[in-house]
Amino acid sequence: MARVRLNGVKLHGLLHERLFTRLLTVRVVGQLNDGIIQSALGGYALFSPERQSTTVAVVGAFALLLLPYSVIGPFMGVFLDRWRRRQVLLFTNIIRAALVALLSWQALSGDLGPGLILTVLIVLALNRLILTALAASLPNTVDPERLIPANAVAPVAGTTAAAIGAAVTVSITAKLDATSTVTAVILSVAAVGLLITAALSLRLPVAALGPPPDHERETFRVVLANLVAGARQLLRARPAARSVAGVMLHRAAYGVALLIVIVFSRSVLSPGSASGALGVFALAIGGAGIGALVGAVLTPPVVARIGERRWCVVVMAVATVTIPLGLLTVSVAGAVAGGFFLGLAGQAAKVCTDTTIAREIPDSGRGRVFSLFDVAINVALLLGIAFAGFTVPTDGISVVLDLVCGALLAAATWFFLRSGPREPATAGSV
Repeated sequence: MARVRLNGVKLHGLLHERLFTRLLTVRVVGQLNDGIIQSALGGYALFSPERQSTTVAVVGAFALLLLPYSVIGPFMGVFLDRWRRRQVLLFTNIIRAALVALLSWQALSGDLGPGLILTVLIVLALNRLILTALAASLPNTVDPERLIPANAVAPVAGTTAAAIGAAVTVSITAKLDATSTVTAVILSVAAVGLLITAALSLRLPVAALGPPPDHERETFRVVLANLVAGARQLLRARPAARSVAGVMLHRAAYGVALLIVIVFSRSVLSPGSASGALGVFALAIGGAGIGALVGAVLTPPVVARIGERRWCVVVMAVATVTIPLGLLTVSVAGAVAGGFFLGLAGQAAKVCTDTTIAREIPDSGRGRVFSLFDVAINVALLLGIAFAGFTVPTDGISVVLDLVCGALLAAATWFFLRSGPREPATAGSV
């Protein structure tokens, strides 16, 4: 049997790198539990039969989820420059396990007050710290020639594990209802899973993951200055800046569509049935996930033939037409189809934009630009959710909002069209 190769490096050989596989195991088990935790909390906050969350509460829940990634995330390197990364993985997972156990008790008591919100914020912030530590540790686990395939394998494996954890959790909560008791039990299981993750990190040598003793340490001021410098550098590289703007507009449209689907799934498609509404939402998110997977598979060969700009214009134009139509149907099929095309367009645009940034921005500034890009797309998603949350009718049926979603995608199409002519790239460059 032929062995899989990534960028000329055998995947089989990569998985025989002991330090890499141990770090990968920590990532996979940890993100499996992340998917469980986030889905359990989302179902409890948005689809519990014991409460009917207002659209404002829904916006608040998503803000709670996204803020640690968009605001806190860029500054995590400050801490990781000062602590042994193995110790970060060990003790942070132990602390998270204790906090998730606390969340289990809070959910069982029916608490949705400031105490639970604060606990969730800390859990998500610590999760961001762990993900940053995993990314920073990876180069220390493989030889330089294996770094590119390692960077390809690790995030995909982690994301897949998180998706599996979320899917299992959604299936359970949709069948049993996202009650306080069900949520508490699921969170208790996740707390045990995080303790297992912490135990797995003990298999990693303390000093192997870095940082080295002579590593130059960043400060909060330096990180903020780097983000500002990244913004200036991005604005000077117009093709990259326009591509980033296109992705941001897509994420804003995704946020609008997401809020609409949540509202009409609860009010129209499954009124009075929290489990039914959660099932509809899960199908829509599943459609987006499948679309993203298709986008990831199609993008390299298509870009090799027609180039990044044309491919992004095509997928965004298709999304511009299909998403409003899907939302206007106010149906499960429309939500799933809309999710699929949103996921496809988003993944294709993200991959192409990453490539454009890598090509247009010098290596010395790439890190700060990518950090800024990560913040920007999370903020855009939150703004889209917030706009829809404060304007959507109680039944979620709004032709105006559907057209706003289409207009955002049309604007994204225009930005990609203006990103400049591109020669077809090689498949390996995407």
